[in-house]
Formats: sequence, C-alpha cells, structure tokens
Amino acid sequence: MSRICYIIGAGDVSEPDFIAKDGDYIICADGGYRYKSLLGRECDCVVGDFDSYGTVPEAENKIVAPCEKDETDMMLAVDTGYAKGYRDFVLLGALGGERSDHSVANIQLLHYIASKGAKGTIIHGDEVFTAFKDETLFLDEKLRGYISVFSLSDESRGVTLKNLKYTLGNAVLKAFNPVGVSNEFTGERAEISVKDGCLLVVYKK
Repeated sequence: MSRICYIIGAGDVSEPDFIAKDGDYIICADGGYRYKSLLGRECDCVVGDFDSYGTVPEAENKIVAPCEKDETDMMLAVDTGYAKGYRDFVLLGALGGERSDHSVANIQLLHYIASKGAKGTIIHGDEVFTAFKDETLFLDEKLRGYISVFSLSDESRGVTLKNLKYTLGNAVLKAFNPVGVSNEFTGERAEISVKDGCLLVVYKK
C-alpha cells in the first residue's frame, strides 16, 4: 500500500473520516499548524514563512522560509515530502479560507505534483479534486452524483471516458473550454484516461 504524505494548509478544514497510518508523513504548511493533530497524531514537520500563523512555532521539526519567495508554503511542503520519497500526496485545508488566490494556487499545485510523476489529491469537505498526467484513473462503482473532468494543460489529447453518463473516445479537451463539467456516475467502475496532458477530476466521495 502506498505511503501517503498529508499536507495540512490554512484553508477550510473539516474533520476527516480517516487518520494517518504507520509510514504516512504529515506536514503542516504555515497556518495549517493550527490543525497539527487533525489526523490522529501530531504532525511530523511544519513548513512556511508563518505569516498566516503569526509566529514561528516551537515545533521540533520545522523549516522556516523567507516571506519573499517564489514558492507557496504548500508547494514547499510538497517538495519536502517529495524529497523524503513520498509520491502520494493528500492536501487538506487547501481550498477556502481568507485567500481565494491560494485556492487557485493549490489547484495548480495538483498539476505540479502530476508533472513530477506523483499523485496529488485535495479533499475539501466531501469533494475530491485530483490531477493526473498521461495515465488512467479508475473510480469505484459505488460513487454517485456528478463528476467533472477539466484539462489543466492547454490541451489534453487522447482523452477517453468510460462508464460515465457522457462518454468520450480519444478526444481533445482544452483548458479554455469546460466541456467536461457535470458528467455523472452510472453505478459502474468509471475509467478516465489521457494519453498526452494533465486532467483535473472533481467528484464527491
């Protein structure tokens, strides 16, 4: 089973229905340190410039970054987990909060994770956002309701959707045309694939 690197940000955080397991790694990004015990134990590391937390915490394992930098604190947290060998990232507190621009940045961060050959998922309440590049995503037949598929690349080629209400075969999705919004699960195992590009998939768990 894949080890997961959980990253907790300062956005809207709700109580998850899971806890971290042995081998998982928990990183709090700046103000996410307020939720350091969210996943059943203390976080393993805290990263950031701590402008949103308000002060540098007394944590034993911390990485303090300058306020003037190119990377967001969440991106620094991803790089920290990646350097430790993690390739499966789950982001909590990545959307909502006081800064809507950070929500957009964290959606883009999913593309960044996919570009590194890793898997990135944002969990926001009962919604799941995940991005993947040049591969196939399978989703459980128990899922119900709406599912939307967007291109994070300028173009995503060879897009195939199977076992959804609206199917596609070897199609092209473009970043400026949200044609993949509001598809629906059918009670069968859904299959979403892309040959060349990065897709963002949004659904309720």
